[in-house]
Amino acid sequence: MWSKEHAEFVGRIIFANFLKLSLERYKNIIEEVESSAPFKMLSRNQDSLKKNNCAIIINRLSKAGIFCGDTGKSSTTVAEIAKNAQGFSIRYVHKGFNKIYTARGTLPLWLFYKLRRISSRNELTHRIIEGIIEHQMKFLKTYNPTDLLPFSQIQLTKWLNGSKPKIDISWISRLVNRLSVIIPSGEERLLKSFFRTQKDINKRLTKQLLDKESENIESGRLKNPLTDTKISTKLEAEYGIKLSRHSICLYRKELGIPPARRRLSGYKYPPLSANFSLLFPLGLDSVQNNAPASSGVYEFRLRGNEIEYPNGGTNVIYIGSAKSIKKRLKEHLRVNNKNGYIRDFLKKFDCSFRHIRFSKNWKQEERKLYSLFVSTFGAPPKCNRVKPG
Repeated sequence: MWSKEHAEFVGRIIFANFLKLSLERYKNIIEEVESSAPFKMLSRNQDSLKKNNCAIIINRLSKAGIFCGDTGKSSTTVAEIAKNAQGFSIRYVHKGFNKIYTARGTLPLWLFYKLRRISSRNELTHRIIEGIIEHQMKFLKTYNPTDLLPFSQIQLTKWLNGSKPKIDISWISRLVNRLSVIIPSGEERLLKSFFRTQKDINKRLTKQLLDKESENIESGRLKNPLTDTKISTKLEAEYGIKLSRHSICLYRKELGIPPARRRLSGYKYPPLSANFSLLFPLGLDSVQNNAPASSGVYEFRLRGNEIEYPNGGTNVIYIGSAKSIKKRLKEHLRVNNKNGYIRDFLKKFDCSFRHIRFSKNWKQEERKLYSLFVSTFGAPPKCNRVKPG
């Protein structure tokens, strides 16, 4: 016979695994439960069931309704954070994510445990989003990355446990690393992107300053790159952050940014020396008319949307190379294209392409651009399944 402590321990493990379910699988479980005969009987007409003292009471976490828009919504989007007269509201993308089930009387055990897990997951997700709104309200009003405040999952756990004790930080990690929300600007952001240490913020501001430096060098407004000392001075003047030259040097290295003497040739993706063509719509007619039959490197981009990578946002989703760019792009546009990531993006978003012609060594040039992208944004392009060989 299990002790109470052992039963609670096993229950926490089961719930932790339940939190790892994808939104699609989780939605299916909710729908399966709600379509079962016992659930329908106990929730259909609660007045007639009073005599049996057995019923399922359904309450809603948010009264803001359901989010029905599809723009920018992906398979990880759980809700929209919307502005209203009082501040912000939460609108879930599926009505099942917005429910809490309370059982009265005796239910079948399988139904009781499933409803309890669904309710717990929904409530935890709701409280996490409320915590993000509470602590990152300034950013949600301005959408300016510099307004993201230092905020950790440990801080959120302590905040949640003030009213709901025994919430494990690993539960929070399982959800914030998998789920995303649409903020009032229309941008989709992973929940984990709202959790920033002071170091994360310092690195982002450093990168933002150096991105501006690159634009100024390209336009001729700036002749020489900033030294670490000048970067430190600018950060204090523009953002009120005091950082030592040594700290700036460490942040640069972690961001893959070389020192000033090496930055004139272009350290970020795309490099200043890259001779990309104009952008063209990624469709069969456009590819036929604008893509060359010669060899080179090509790039796919989202039109009007950005992807949030570890070191910043960009609309680049794929970098490739081919002996015939036109032929390869037509292969990408086939319905049986083997790259499922590209297929999914083309279904959901308008995309563009551009190219650079190389008469030889195009594979090596692809590797260079791919590596530069990774060093700039901290991760490969979303649709690059493998590193170029």
